Amino acid sequence: MTTKVTEETASTQSAVVLVWNVLNTHPFLLLFVLLSVRPLYNCYSSPLRQFPGPFIASCTRFWKVWSVWTGKNEQHHIALHQKYGPVVRVAPNEVSFSSPDAAIELFKTGKGFHKTDFYGVFPPPENPDIFTETRESVHGIKKRYAATPYSMASMMQSTPRIEETENLLISRLDGFADGKTVCDLGDWLHFFAFDVLGEVAFSKKFGFLEAGLDVDGAIKTIDDSQWYNGIVGQVPWMDHLLRRNPLWQLIPFLSTKNALVTRTALGQLEKRNNPQGEKVEYRDLLNSLIESQRQHPDALGLGDVFAIAHGAIFAGSDSTASTMQSFCWYVLSNRRVYDKLAKEILSAESDLSEMVAYNEAQTLPYFQACLKEAMRIAPAVALNITRKVPPGGAEINGVKLPAGTAVAVNGWVLHRNQNVFGQDADVYRPERWLEGDKEKIKMMDRCMFQFGGGSHVCIGRHLALLEMNKVLPQIFRRYDMRLVNPKKPLDHHSSFFVVQWGLLVYLKLRDTA
Repeated sequence: MTTKVTEETASTQSAVVLVWNVLNTHPFLLLFVLLSVRPLYNCYSSPLRQFPGPFIASCTRFWKVWSVWTGKNEQHHIALHQKYGPVVRVAPNEVSFSSPDAAIELFKTGKGFHKTDFYGVFPPPENPDIFTETRESVHGIKKRYAATPYSMASMMQSTPRIEETENLLISRLDGFADGKTVCDLGDWLHFFAFDVLGEVAFSKKFGFLEAGLDVDGAIKTIDDSQWYNGIVGQVPWMDHLLRRNPLWQLIPFLSTKNALVTRTALGQLEKRNNPQGEKVEYRDLLNSLIESQRQHPDALGLGDVFAIAHGAIFAGSDSTASTMQSFCWYVLSNRRVYDKLAKEILSAESDLSEMVAYNEAQTLPYFQACLKEAMRIAPAVALNITRKVPPGGAEINGVKLPAGTAVAVNGWVLHRNQNVFGQDADVYRPERWLEGDKEKIKMMDRCMFQFGGGSHVCIGRHLALLEMNKVLPQIFRRYDMRLVNPKKPLDHHSSFFVVQWGLLVYLKLRDTA
């Protein structure tokens, strides 16, 4: 008996030695095993193996890293759903749905679908803002106390400051209005969006319109940050090796504390908490948040005040600028749409104030249809909105999913659903919002996710809508415009938001201006 045990032990030891000798002689074999076995295990052992999708995506999340890195993530997801159908496996533990009904289910309050670790990559990690907060109870508290400062009524109080910024934009555009000088309207709309946010948040423009350029490279800094967030957010553990690494902050050009927007937010917060000299009464977003913090110190800290105000700039600038650029390009590239819109605005001249008011813009049905159609066909957010299936699993749109599964929806995919938006859903056609029965239009409205949905609907949507409803009719009212390159679509890349460039136009003052 002892002899038999000894022989078995010797045999086992020999096998171990043999394996060790092989791996020691061929170390790359070990690397191959590690790099191939785990991905294949991810692919074939998962309960998600029933769903179609790219083979590489079922093995590793680095397919998603690649997709975001290319800057065309939303186009990839449109193509995936066209090829594989309504439910596609886009990562080892993630599926993407194309049905707006699935998105409605995903965003329903109280269903237990919480944000994934993707959102934890967005700065500042020590003080998540309303967008990046993944703890539902904490998110609810922050949003409750920020809801009033962000309400449409509060935003409307900022109208004088918005119109002051609008007048500055118009004065700069007038310098191009000879009908033959090329104007980069996309850049000026981007500068406008930033300066409006500076006024609304801090009672202080950032100076983009005055300078006519990207001051301190702030726009590029935000774009680079969003690029990082989008890519690293696909593999969140890498953030601890990169931006959350203490060594990162020791490299000046990598530290986000040096950015113009961050410096401004920190400076304004310090100035108001420790005022020097004559007391100034501020009426802006930051002041409203400070008042909320003082009334509810247990719910909101000063770090939360900074994060929410700071996040408003990061979230509101690129997104609003992108939507305005899309609106202008789609309208200007279609002469029929342009002529119809211009006729509506000019016909309403006697009913419009010197600076078009928000309520006046609501009486322009074709303008509203054009704006809604731009937000439908080119939503500002390009990446997937992702939630985690709660404990116990869930059923979405008739599909059963195990607990912990990441469920994704993409606005560019949802907004092209032909069952909801018609067989021409790939086409920019504002008339779809004006024709047909009211129930059909209500259904389309319910299936619009340009601002997200449910309890996580974008809290800054009121400011974005206020800006666009004021400045866009004003520009089309004042200038006759045409594209420099009418057949060339806007260049873009998608980091988190869709960042666009190339909206080059010729401007000419109308006779009524």
